[in-house]
Amino acid sequence: MTAMETTLTGYECLVTRSGYTGEDGFEISVPAAGVMAVAEMLLTHSEVRPIGLGARDSLRLEAGLCLYGHDLDETTTPIEAGLAWTIGKRRRAEGGFPGAAVVLRQLAEGTMRTRVGIRPDERAPAREDTPVVDTAGAKLGRVTSGGFGPSVGGPIAMGYVDSRYATPGTPLAVLVRGIARPAQVARLPFVPHRYYRE
Repeated sequence: MTAMETTLTGYECLVTRSGYTGEDGFEISVPAAGVMAVAEMLLTHSEVRPIGLGARDSLRLEAGLCLYGHDLDETTTPIEAGLAWTIGKRRRAEGGFPGAAVVLRQLAEGTMRTRVGIRPDERAPAREDTPVVDTAGAKLGRVTSGGFGPSVGGPIAMGYVDSRYATPGTPLAVLVRGIARPAQVARLPFVPHRYYRE
């Protein structure tokens, strides 16, 4: 969670140690004019290889990290999203922040919906907006992020379900192309984080 300004190949850059993949690494913000020069310089190092957005997104999903606009939006509270750890002790005690009445009530009483990991039993991935249903077919929620997890060797997803069905191991189903495919609630993250810690 550190950042520094530096110059790479003649371009002023911001380098942060707050990557969004669950892996140890860096993010480099580069002026548009310098992207190719910085990328080519980095690729001269044998330990650096290019990846695409899909690889970054599969790492994020395996790490159980939310993506704004998919797993989080202005209608989602930190409690529903499993992010209560972001609300410090002082904030919890004093309140006074935007949405405090709802957030503090949810901390005390729980939520109607909860973000969970989902492991389909079959090979078909459950993509964003795939309905999640109970074993009798009643709607429980929806998938917000989903795809193939290379590190786990199968499809994985995150989504919001009725909180009564949020316990890991709970059987449910995802409606992939209109067919109810068996799945179960899984613990997040799917793959342990490998962040650098001092």
